[in-house]
Amino acid sequence: MSRALVAYGGRSLEREVSARSGHQAAKALRQLGHAVELVDVGADFVDVVQRAEPDFVFVALHGVGGEDGTVQDLLEILQVPYTGSDALASAICLDKHTFKSLCELRGVPTPSWHSFTKQAFADYGAGKTLDAVWEQYDGRMVVKPARQGSSFGLSVVQERAQLGAAVLGAMSYDDRVLLERFVPGRELAVTVLGPADAPEPLPVVEIVMADEFYSFQAHYEIGQSEVRLAGLADALEARVRQVAADAYSAAGCRDFARVDIRLEGEDPYVLEINTIPGLTETGPTPLAAEHAGLTFPQLIERICARVIGG
Repeated sequence: MSRALVAYGGRSLEREVSARSGHQAAKALRQLGHAVELVDVGADFVDVVQRAEPDFVFVALHGVGGEDGTVQDLLEILQVPYTGSDALASAICLDKHTFKSLCELRGVPTPSWHSFTKQAFADYGAGKTLDAVWEQYDGRMVVKPARQGSSFGLSVVQERAQLGAAVLGAMSYDDRVLLERFVPGRELAVTVLGPADAPEPLPVVEIVMADEFYSFQAHYEIGQSEVRLAGLADALEARVRQVAADAYSAAGCRDFARVDIRLEGEDPYVLEINTIPGLTETGPTPLAAEHAGLTFPQLIERICARVIGG
Protein backbone atom coordinates (compact mmCIF):
# COMPACT_ATOMS: atom_id res chain seq x y z
CA MET A 1 0.00 0.00 0.00
CA SER A 2 1.39 3.39 -1.04
CA ARG A 3 1.20 6.58 0.98
CA ALA A 4 -0.33 9.29 -1.17
CA LEU A 5 -0.43 12.99 -0.40
CA VAL A 6 -3.15 14.82 -2.36
CA ALA A 7 -2.23 18.47 -2.91
CA TYR A 8 -5.18 20.76 -3.55
CA GLY A 9 -6.42 24.30 -2.96
CA GLY A 10 -3.52 26.71 -3.13
CA ARG A 11 -3.95 30.42 -3.64
CA SER A 12 -5.07 30.62 -7.25
CA LEU A 13 -8.47 31.83 -8.41
CA GLU A 14 -9.36 28.17 -8.94
CA ARG A 15 -8.80 26.98 -5.35
CA GLU A 16 -12.46 26.08 -4.76
CA VAL A 17 -12.59 23.87 -7.84
CA SER A 18 -9.19 22.43 -6.90
CA ALA A 19 -10.60 21.39 -3.53
CA ARG A 20 -13.38 19.49 -5.28
CA SER A 21 -10.91 17.78 -7.60
CA GLY A 22 -8.62 16.91 -4.69
CA HIS A 23 -11.36 15.32 -2.63
CA GLN A 24 -12.59 13.33 -5.63
CA ALA A 25 -9.07 12.06 -6.25
CA ALA A 26 -8.52 11.22 -2.57
CA LYS A 27 -11.73 9.20 -2.45
CA ALA A 28 -10.69 7.21 -5.51
CA LEU A 29 -7.16 6.63 -4.17
CA ARG A 30 -8.61 5.23 -0.94
CA GLN A 31 -10.84 2.92 -2.98
CA LEU A 32 -7.68 1.74 -4.73
CA GLY A 33 -6.13 0.85 -1.38
CA HIS A 34 -3.76 3.75 -0.84
CA ALA A 35 -3.28 5.54 2.47
CA VAL A 36 -4.24 9.13 1.71
CA GLU A 37 -3.58 12.48 3.35
CA LEU A 38 -4.91 15.73 1.94
CA VAL A 39 -3.02 19.01 2.10
CA ASP A 40 -4.35 22.45 1.28
CA VAL A 41 -1.19 23.89 -0.25
CA GLY A 42 0.17 26.95 1.54
CA ALA A 43 3.30 28.30 3.21
CA ASP A 44 3.81 25.05 5.15
CA PHE A 45 3.71 22.83 2.06
CA VAL A 46 7.36 21.78 2.20
CA ASP A 47 7.04 21.04 5.92
CA VAL A 48 3.97 18.88 5.30
CA VAL A 49 5.66 16.90 2.54
CA GLN A 50 8.76 16.31 4.65
CA ARG A 51 6.69 15.21 7.63
CA ALA A 52 4.32 12.96 5.66
CA GLU A 53 7.10 11.27 3.64
CA PRO A 54 4.63 10.21 0.92
CA ASP A 55 5.46 7.68 -1.75
CA PHE A 56 4.00 10.16 -4.20
CA VAL A 57 2.01 13.40 -4.37
CA PHE A 58 -1.18 13.55 -6.41
CA VAL A 59 -1.25 17.13 -7.67
CA ALA A 60 -4.83 18.42 -7.91
CA LEU A 61 -3.94 22.12 -8.02
CA HIS A 62 -5.42 24.17 -10.84
CA GLY A 63 -4.15 27.41 -12.30
CA VAL A 64 -1.23 29.55 -11.17
CA GLY A 65 0.88 27.84 -8.51
CA GLY A 66 -0.31 24.38 -9.47
CA GLU A 67 -0.16 24.16 -13.25
CA ASP A 68 2.76 26.50 -13.87
CA GLY A 69 5.57 24.37 -12.43
CA THR A 70 5.74 26.05 -9.01
CA VAL A 71 4.80 23.05 -6.89
CA GLN A 72 6.48 20.69 -9.34
CA ASP A 73 9.81 22.50 -8.86
CA LEU A 74 9.58 22.01 -5.10
CA LEU A 75 8.72 18.33 -5.35
CA GLU A 76 11.63 17.75 -7.72
CA ILE A 77 13.99 19.40 -5.21
CA LEU A 78 12.56 17.16 -2.47
CA GLN A 79 12.85 14.14 -4.81
CA VAL A 80 9.23 13.16 -4.23
CA PRO A 81 7.43 11.62 -7.22
CA TYR A 82 4.28 13.43 -8.30
CA THR A 83 1.51 13.00 -10.83
CA GLY A 84 1.12 15.10 -13.94
CA SER A 85 3.49 16.94 -16.21
CA ASP A 86 6.91 18.05 -15.04
CA ALA A 87 7.80 21.63 -14.18
CA LEU A 88 8.89 22.57 -17.71
CA ALA A 89 5.84 21.19 -19.52
CA SER A 90 3.58 22.71 -16.87
CA ALA A 91 5.11 26.16 -17.35
CA ILE A 92 4.90 25.88 -21.14
CA CYS A 93 1.24 24.91 -21.15
CA LEU A 94 0.03 27.51 -18.67
CA ASP A 95 1.68 30.27 -20.72
CA LYS A 96 -0.57 30.40 -23.79
CA HIS A 97 1.84 32.57 -25.79
CA THR A 98 4.71 30.12 -25.27
CA PHE A 99 2.50 27.08 -25.86
CA LYS A 100 1.02 28.46 -29.08
CA SER A 101 4.51 29.40 -30.30
CA LEU A 102 5.56 25.80 -29.71
CA CYS A 103 2.48 24.52 -31.57
CA GLU A 104 3.41 26.71 -34.53
CA LEU A 105 6.96 25.34 -34.53
CA ARG A 106 5.72 21.74 -34.39
CA GLY A 107 2.98 22.12 -36.99
CA VAL A 108 0.06 21.80 -34.55
CA PRO A 109 -2.85 23.94 -35.77
CA THR A 110 -3.74 26.81 -33.43
CA PRO A 111 -5.64 30.05 -34.09
CA SER A 112 -3.46 32.95 -35.22
CA TRP A 113 -2.64 35.44 -32.47
CA HIS A 114 -0.62 38.36 -31.22
CA SER A 115 0.39 39.21 -27.68
CA PHE A 116 2.03 42.01 -25.77
CA THR A 117 2.98 42.80 -22.20
CA LYS A 118 1.60 45.34 -19.77
CA GLN A 119 4.89 47.25 -20.12
CA ALA A 120 4.45 47.47 -23.88
CA PHE A 121 0.96 48.84 -23.36
CA ALA A 122 2.01 51.33 -20.68
CA ASP A 123 5.41 52.46 -21.98
CA TYR A 124 5.72 51.68 -25.70
CA GLY A 125 2.37 52.63 -27.21
CA ALA A 126 1.04 49.10 -27.79
CA GLY A 127 -2.50 50.45 -27.56
CA LYS A 128 -1.95 52.12 -30.93
CA THR A 129 -1.62 48.68 -32.57
CA LEU A 130 -5.17 47.63 -31.67
CA ASP A 131 -6.67 48.97 -34.91
CA ALA A 132 -4.22 46.86 -36.92
CA VAL A 133 -5.02 43.75 -34.88
CA TRP A 134 -8.73 44.37 -35.28
CA GLU A 135 -8.41 44.55 -39.05
CA GLN A 136 -6.32 41.37 -39.23
CA TYR A 137 -8.92 39.33 -37.39
CA ASP A 138 -11.98 40.49 -39.34
CA GLY A 139 -13.51 42.35 -36.46
CA ARG A 140 -13.89 39.45 -34.04
CA MET A 141 -11.35 38.09 -31.60
CA VAL A 142 -10.72 36.55 -28.21
CA VAL A 143 -8.75 38.54 -25.64
CA LYS A 144 -7.35 36.69 -22.64
CA PRO A 145 -4.53 36.74 -20.12
CA ALA A 146 -1.58 34.63 -21.25
CA ARG A 147 -1.22 32.77 -17.95
CA GLN A 148 -4.55 31.99 -16.34
CA GLY A 149 -7.01 29.09 -16.27
CA SER A 150 -10.76 28.47 -16.33
CA SER A 151 -11.35 31.38 -18.74
CA PHE A 152 -10.65 34.05 -16.10
CA GLY A 153 -10.23 37.42 -17.79
CA LEU A 154 -11.38 36.13 -21.19
CA SER A 155 -13.56 38.21 -23.51
CA VAL A 156 -15.01 37.60 -26.95
CA VAL A 157 -14.80 41.01 -28.62
CA GLN A 158 -17.23 41.77 -31.42
CA GLU A 159 -16.95 45.56 -31.68
CA ARG A 160 -13.83 47.72 -31.92
CA ALA A 161 -15.10 49.89 -29.09
CA GLN A 162 -14.94 46.89 -26.72
CA LEU A 163 -11.32 46.02 -27.45
CA GLY A 164 -9.53 48.45 -25.12
CA ALA A 165 -11.63 47.46 -22.13
CA ALA A 166 -11.11 43.77 -22.90
CA VAL A 167 -7.33 44.26 -22.97
CA LEU A 168 -7.35 46.13 -19.67
CA GLY A 169 -9.58 43.46 -18.16
CA ALA A 170 -7.20 40.70 -19.21
CA MET A 171 -4.26 42.70 -17.83
CA SER A 172 -5.86 42.66 -14.40
CA TYR A 173 -5.12 38.92 -14.37
CA ASP A 174 -1.67 38.83 -15.98
CA ASP A 175 1.01 41.13 -17.34
CA ARG A 176 0.87 39.54 -20.82
CA VAL A 177 -2.28 39.58 -22.94
CA LEU A 178 -3.15 37.33 -25.87
CA LEU A 179 -5.28 38.58 -28.79
CA GLU A 180 -6.45 35.59 -30.81
CA ARG A 181 -8.58 35.05 -33.89
CA PHE A 182 -12.05 33.95 -32.83
CA VAL A 183 -12.71 30.48 -34.22
CA PRO A 184 -16.42 29.85 -34.74
CA GLY A 185 -17.52 26.28 -34.33
CA ARG A 186 -17.75 23.48 -31.81
CA GLU A 187 -15.93 23.46 -28.46
CA LEU A 188 -14.15 20.13 -28.02
CA ALA A 189 -12.02 18.63 -25.27
CA VAL A 190 -9.69 15.66 -25.61
CA THR A 191 -8.20 14.09 -22.50
CA VAL A 192 -4.88 12.41 -23.20
CA LEU A 193 -3.20 9.80 -20.99
CA GLY A 194 0.31 8.40 -20.88
CA PRO A 195 3.81 9.62 -21.72
CA ALA A 196 4.63 12.25 -24.32
CA ASP A 197 6.15 9.67 -26.66
CA ALA A 198 3.11 7.34 -26.53
CA PRO A 199 0.03 9.49 -25.93
CA GLU A 200 -3.39 7.86 -25.66
CA PRO A 201 -6.21 10.27 -26.52
CA LEU A 202 -9.61 9.36 -25.07
CA PRO A 203 -12.92 9.85 -26.93
CA VAL A 204 -13.63 13.42 -28.03
CA VAL A 205 -16.04 15.30 -25.78
CA GLU A 206 -18.07 18.34 -26.80
CA ILE A 207 -19.06 21.20 -24.49
CA VAL A 208 -22.35 22.79 -25.51
CA MET A 209 -22.75 26.19 -23.87
CA ALA A 210 -25.09 29.13 -23.72
CA ASP A 211 -22.03 31.39 -23.99
CA GLU A 212 -19.72 31.50 -26.98
CA PHE A 213 -16.76 30.38 -24.95
CA TYR A 214 -16.05 27.93 -22.14
CA SER A 215 -16.51 30.32 -19.22
CA PHE A 216 -15.72 29.59 -15.57
CA GLN A 217 -19.43 29.00 -14.96
CA ALA A 218 -19.64 26.64 -17.93
CA HIS A 219 -16.60 24.78 -16.61
CA TYR A 220 -17.86 24.08 -13.13
CA GLU A 221 -21.46 25.06 -12.43
CA ILE A 222 -24.04 22.35 -12.96
CA GLY A 223 -26.53 23.33 -15.64
CA GLN A 224 -24.33 25.96 -17.29
CA SER A 225 -23.15 23.65 -20.04
CA GLU A 226 -23.80 20.21 -21.42
CA VAL A 227 -20.85 17.87 -21.68
CA ARG A 228 -21.37 14.97 -24.07
CA LEU A 229 -19.61 12.78 -26.57
CA ALA A 230 -18.92 14.78 -29.72
CA GLY A 231 -20.24 12.04 -31.98
CA LEU A 232 -17.87 12.92 -34.81
CA ALA A 233 -17.56 10.84 -37.95
CA ASP A 234 -14.81 8.26 -37.58
CA ALA A 235 -12.26 10.00 -39.79
CA LEU A 236 -12.83 13.39 -38.13
CA GLU A 237 -12.74 11.85 -34.64
CA ALA A 238 -9.39 10.28 -35.50
CA ARG A 239 -8.06 13.57 -36.83
CA VAL A 240 -9.11 15.54 -33.75
CA ARG A 241 -7.62 12.93 -31.43
CA GLN A 242 -4.37 12.96 -33.41
CA VAL A 243 -4.11 16.76 -33.23
CA ALA A 244 -4.66 16.55 -29.47
CA ALA A 245 -2.00 13.87 -29.14
CA ASP A 246 0.43 15.94 -31.24
CA ALA A 247 -0.09 18.98 -29.00
CA TYR A 248 0.39 16.86 -25.86
CA SER A 249 3.62 15.40 -27.25
CA ALA A 250 4.92 18.77 -28.45
CA ALA A 251 4.55 20.23 -24.95
CA GLY A 252 6.16 17.20 -23.30
CA CYS A 253 3.13 16.34 -21.16
CA ARG A 254 2.80 13.13 -19.19
CA ASP A 255 0.25 11.13 -17.14
CA PHE A 256 -2.80 13.14 -18.23
CA ALA A 257 -3.92 16.47 -19.60
CA ARG A 258 -6.90 17.94 -21.41
CA VAL A 259 -6.45 19.54 -24.82
CA ASP A 260 -9.06 22.19 -25.63
CA ILE A 261 -9.91 22.48 -29.32
CA ARG A 262 -12.22 24.54 -31.51
CA LEU A 263 -13.59 22.72 -34.56
CA GLU A 264 -14.25 25.06 -37.49
CA GLY A 265 -15.99 22.94 -40.09
CA GLU A 266 -13.66 19.96 -40.20
CA ASP A 267 -10.55 21.87 -39.14
CA PRO A 268 -9.45 21.45 -35.50
CA TYR A 269 -7.53 24.29 -33.82
CA VAL A 270 -5.80 23.74 -30.48
CA LEU A 271 -6.52 26.51 -27.99
CA GLU A 272 -4.62 25.34 -24.92
CA ILE A 273 -3.66 22.41 -22.72
CA ASN A 274 -4.81 22.03 -19.13
CA THR A 275 -2.09 19.93 -17.51
CA ILE A 276 -4.25 19.29 -14.43
CA PRO A 277 -7.81 19.22 -15.73
CA GLY A 278 -10.73 19.39 -13.37
CA LEU A 279 -11.89 16.09 -11.91
CA THR A 280 -15.30 17.42 -10.92
CA GLU A 281 -18.63 15.87 -11.86
CA THR A 282 -19.26 18.47 -14.59
CA GLY A 283 -15.85 18.13 -16.28
CA PRO A 284 -15.04 16.54 -19.64
CA THR A 285 -12.23 14.32 -18.32
CA PRO A 286 -14.34 11.94 -16.17
CA LEU A 287 -16.87 11.65 -19.02
CA ALA A 288 -14.18 10.85 -21.59
CA ALA A 289 -12.74 8.20 -19.26
CA GLU A 290 -16.18 6.66 -18.78
CA HIS A 291 -16.70 6.34 -22.53
CA ALA A 292 -13.22 4.82 -22.83
CA GLY A 293 -14.38 2.08 -20.44
CA LEU A 294 -12.65 3.46 -17.34
CA THR A 295 -14.34 3.99 -14.00
CA PHE A 296 -13.23 7.08 -12.09
CA PRO A 297 -10.95 5.04 -9.78
CA GLN A 298 -9.46 3.35 -12.84
CA LEU A 299 -8.78 6.78 -14.36
CA ILE A 300 -6.98 7.83 -11.18
CA GLU A 301 -5.05 4.56 -11.25
CA ARG A 302 -3.91 5.27 -14.81
CA ILE A 303 -2.81 8.77 -13.83
CA CYS A 304 -0.76 7.32 -10.97
CA ALA A 305 0.67 4.35 -12.87
CA ARG A 306 4.05 5.98 -13.58
CA VAL A 307 4.67 7.19 -10.02
CA ILE A 308 3.72 3.88 -8.39
CA GLY A 309 5.54 1.79 -10.96
CA GLY A 310 2.38 0.29 -12.45
